[in-house]
Amino acid sequence: MKADKTVDCIGLFCPMPIVKTKEEIEGMKSGEVLEIIADDPGFEKDLPAWCGMTGEQFLEMKKEDGILKGYVRKK
Repeated sequence: MKADKTVDCIGLFCPMPIVKTKEEIEGMKSGEVLEIIADDPGFEKDLPAWCGMTGEQFLEMKKEDGILKGYVRKK
């Protein structure tokens, strides 16, 4: 998936990956895609839940060797 921006949340734990996601997405244009890289296991459930609450579009979550990559499209 091609992202317009990437935010690195490696080493950050709840709630910081979501806080950083919110900060980044606020500065983006509608339709742009944000990639979030995290290693907090809770992030796998937190990101789709956050998207459901905010109306942002959750696209997918990839997991490779304990690293999560989440993709969100700005509404």
